[in-house]
Amino acid sequence: AIQIMIGLMHIGFGAVSLTVFGQVYIPLAAVGGYPFWGAIFFIISGSLSVSVENHLSKSLVKCSMGMNITSAVMALTGIILYISELIVNILPGDTNPVGVGLGVLLLFFSLLEFGITVSTAHFGCQVTCCNDDPDMVFVPYTVSGGVACAEGHPAPPAYEALSPK
Repeated sequence: AIQIMIGLMHIGFGAVSLTVFGQVYIPLAAVGGYPFWGAIFFIISGSLSVSVENHLSKSLVKCSMGMNITSAVMALTGIILYISELIVNILPGDTNPVGVGLGVLLLFFSLLEFGITVSTAHFGCQVTCCNDDPDMVFVPYTVSGGVACAEGHPAPPAYEALSPK
């Protein structure tokens, strides 16, 4: 869900950053369309991750892992674009603070997306590449009803506070 929200925020803030174009600030990433095409990749990979949680299958885990790797490359591209954008616009000294703020915010979201996609792809690779049991599929970060448990296994017994004697 976080990947989907980051994608939607990229679209929104990318559209706003286009409005500061030509006002002393040049939004390189937005002119190249990164907030829009990068956001599409983030939304698709987030949707596949949600789909894996709801409909568990090894092929869907592989699709999600591939899309997360692609999104990680897109996020890395965005990081490079936003760093370049900030360098180009901050060096002259006469900058638009709104443009710089949007650039820094979108850089932060790209860094966050990169971390999420790399960790999700890592766990997906552990499941598909390093697992000898073809019937076992593990989805990380899944919590059901407040208790994390494997599919088909009962939840652990509830903790009972022991009173001192």
